[in-house]
Amino acid sequence: MSDLNWIYTHGFLGTRFFDLPSFLICLLTVMILGYKFKIPHKYQTILALHCFLPFVLNDVLFNATYMPDQFRYWRGVNDLRSGELGVIEAFKSSDTVLTASALLALIPFPTPVSIISLGFYNTFLYIVLFFILHVKKIFTNVSIWFYLLFPSAALYTALSLRETLIFFFMILTIVYARESKVFKSIICIAPLYLIKFQNFFILGPIVLLYFIFSVAKKGMGVAKAVTIGVIGLIALLLSAPIAIPLVNKFRVAMFVEDGGKAENITLITGASDFVFQGLTSALYFLSKPLPWEASSALQLIQSVENLAVLGILFLVTRQAWRKFPDRLTFWLLFMVLAMSVYGLVVANYGTAVRYRYPFVMIYVLFVCADCNITKLRSTKGTKNYTQPMSKSLD
Repeated sequence: MSDLNWIYTHGFLGTRFFDLPSFLICLLTVMILGYKFKIPHKYQTILALHCFLPFVLNDVLFNATYMPDQFRYWRGVNDLRSGELGVIEAFKSSDTVLTASALLALIPFPTPVSIISLGFYNTFLYIVLFFILHVKKIFTNVSIWFYLLFPSAALYTALSLRETLIFFFMILTIVYARESKVFKSIICIAPLYLIKFQNFFILGPIVLLYFIFSVAKKGMGVAKAVTIGVIGLIALLLSAPIAIPLVNKFRVAMFVEDGGKAENITLITGASDFVFQGLTSALYFLSKPLPWEASSALQLIQSVENLAVLGILFLVTRQAWRKFPDRLTFWLLFMVLAMSVYGLVVANYGTAVRYRYPFVMIYVLFVCADCNITKLRSTKGTKNYTQPMSKSLD
């Protein structure tokens, strides 16, 4: 493989100069699709500003080595583009970095000259997803602003990681499930098995329930949700002898991968501890790092963001409970399942933020869409950006 580090001999501005074509593609996409679909200028402006983010994250906001996985994806895409690695070989590999790199390599963008480059690949996906959600009439006045201004989403969709691919396929899987398009939903969830199998196994049963109960139209009902929750709790107890060693294995592996020492991680000791941590870890995973747990400026910013997001989640949930509790209970079940699974195995604060944001975004987007949440508070006289789909849910 040729030396990819030649780009860094061109200095700070020179390195970014080579990514101007990718930047312009993203910007033109915003302008062309914004004009085609008559998107208000305020939303187009924020999307356009998002196009600049890859320039100002790595080696500006933080050192590029802070998230070293970016270099692996960058080299993987270059290996595929140069022919040193075959696409079929990458998809057959058990290395999820290579699989995700293969998917990124299929995006028709210039060859990535630095890790900044793949940030534009992901920004493009973020922009395209915005217009898909607009066309599918998912957005309400609340969720569109959350999509555009959620800091963690802005951060991770402008970095050279696989998180945007995961986010993209998760959203599309639910969009098509909502439309009862089974085949398209299966096509979108399939890549998750290759690049993030945990999310595949979390989302798979949820999407199945979404189909079975026609949640967008009928809701699930509190009684059904409670019944499913109780069944899940019983299954948790019955699976404890098999599940506990596996959970402990992943807890240790992820803790060590994030730079910790194996002896410093607390292991689950028995069935009662397994159930207790399974139930309590969801809320903690959703909120960490707490302000007093922050050990760096970035973690402090993330903790402040968490408090704001928790406030928004509370307001959205309260509005949904007042309007359509039968539809809300399904998404509450989704969040509890996702947060519990990750809460059991993820200890690192940065990793928690990285893994959490797609689920938070999904919750806000689809609770607002299914429950017609156009305001965070029940006030009158406020003009809302409400799509026809939201109106049809009344």
